[in-house]
Amino acid sequence: MSETSPIFMSREAAIEKRRATLPHWEQGETCVFATFHLADSLPQQVLREWSARRSAWLEMHPRPWCEDVAKEYGREFGARLDAWLDKGMGSRALADAQAAKIVWDAMLYFDGDRYDMYAFTVMPTHVHALFSPRNYSLASILHSWKSYTAKAIHRKCGGSGAFWQKENWDRLVRGQLHFSNVIRYIEANPAKAGVNAPVYIKEGVADVF
Repeated sequence: MSETSPIFMSREAAIEKRRATLPHWEQGETCVFATFHLADSLPQQVLREWSARRSAWLEMHPRPWCEDVAKEYGREFGARLDAWLDKGMGSRALADAQAAKIVWDAMLYFDGDRYDMYAFTVMPTHVHALFSPRNYSLASILHSWKSYTAKAIHRKCGGSGAFWQKENWDRLVRGQLHFSNVIRYIEANPAKAGVNAPVYIKEGVADVF
């Protein structure tokens, strides 16, 4: 896996920060764990409450974090968001095999060109992906996936209007342990949620860490 070995977050290097409802950090080709979900899978009121609670917590826990504080953040916010998504609210449009296949193919289409994809799963209401950008911004990669798949799914499966939530949840990967934990999380997510969803793990990546 030498050509696609992940780069992890550096506390010394500059981080590009931007904010919509949620904050988003980018650091060049640093590995990212991102989640994006269907427009009807998470009510806006729930997302606003989650974001407000997260903002208050962040004010009390300025970065950089030690490992224990990072784990607390994951339990309080990542796990809570995933639990809501795993409930499968809304249309569950990606439970349709044709729709899931469109997303699956899109996630791999520019692998090795615009990004290096290490793992992802296409759940009925959302997508988890672990990847490293290659000279493309995180925002542009996520926009490309969501824009293309929304149009393609509407054409093939019917429907109109917003398909994906505008916001994404994303985190820079801190190191090898964080990376391997994300791999395990993605691999186990369908069974944990009690669904039959496809999972991609790049060949050899699970053997590295």
